[in-house]
Amino acid sequence: GTGKSYLLKRIVGSLPPKNTYATASTGVAACHVGGTTLHAFAGIGSGKAPLEQCVQLAERPGVRQHWLACQHLVIDEISMVDGKFFDKLEAVARAVRKRDDPFGGIQLIICGDFLQLPPVRKANEETKFCFQAKSWRKCIQINMELTEVRRQNDKTFISLLSAVRLGRCTEEVASLLMQTATNRAERDGILATRLCTHKDDVELTNERRLQQLPGEVHAFEALDSDPVLVKLIDAQCPVGSRVELKLGAQVMLAKNLDVSQGLVNGARGVVIGFESEQKGLPKVRFLCGVTQVIKVERWVFKGPSGVYLSRQQLPLKLAWAISIHKSQGMSLDCVEISLSRVFESGQAYVALSRARSLAGLRVLDFDPKVVRADPSVLQFYRRLRNHQLLT
Repeated sequence: GTGKSYLLKRIVGSLPPKNTYATASTGVAACHVGGTTLHAFAGIGSGKAPLEQCVQLAERPGVRQHWLACQHLVIDEISMVDGKFFDKLEAVARAVRKRDDPFGGIQLIICGDFLQLPPVRKANEETKFCFQAKSWRKCIQINMELTEVRRQNDKTFISLLSAVRLGRCTEEVASLLMQTATNRAERDGILATRLCTHKDDVELTNERRLQQLPGEVHAFEALDSDPVLVKLIDAQCPVGSRVELKLGAQVMLAKNLDVSQGLVNGARGVVIGFESEQKGLPKVRFLCGVTQVIKVERWVFKGPSGVYLSRQQLPLKLAWAISIHKSQGMSLDCVEISLSRVFESGQAYVALSRARSLAGLRVLDFDPKVVRADPSVLQFYRRLRNHQLLT
């Protein structure tokens, strides 16, 4: 919550659009910076194939053009990019661009927090972070750390989060988190969103709760620029190709509509009615006090070989539950977290730091053991700090 994505957007906006490529490790994060996933930009699949094969993939028409055109490559949420993938990209960049400079002479602008979500890995693989990549040191010369928290303004909560981020769970931290179990995080008919570690739990919860509501389902189908590529659009768009709502459905805004009024990505609300006109658009009462009829919005993304894809859909998704991965980068007004199934270092911190305040947070079955920070990441940040004190 230090304004990383905000700053990154300003940086992207100040660079020449023709040769600047904004990317991120996940579709959700890519949407925040208005770009594509790093994998989509690279065009080398999972990057697990031998280097020669990856270079061939990157030399395909369409893919090769943007490797050559790119002078500034922006990567957000770097913590989830695998170190081996980073090394592979660096080698591919040199090969395709036929230049021996680090990353083939492309300027890298990288953003994220390694104490958040680690790279996705198979059960028995060890995690290799980007800073552990062989080519990291020659690619990254300047490091800057944002330290002023913008998402929360309650000093107690900020210092609690700083401790959890570093994997420290003092008695005071544990007791504050346990006390939140009795918080009434509901206001005005808007329930707390449950953050889940597994995305299957999310879909089940949302479907079940929608079914339990009385009344008829109002379904809204998306209008996609290319229906054949619906899977690709699904991966990058924050809203699905079909949105189903009912009166009383708990929803979350999936796009900034009016920042000054609090109608931002992640804003929570409840459906209080539907228009009588042919489209039957939903009327939503938001926690920020605004009640508004929600109209269809348009998302545009770069697809493979630089083609633009778009989806038109309501900027709403069901919000009884959301996965921790999908919540990355969001600020949520009222959150409920069950921390018994946390399975990665950094996950507890990402989940807790989505909340804007302690009052808007309810932690169930808290166990101090889930507060973990990866030792190699802590060491990386210690070295950075020591180095910066010296320079």
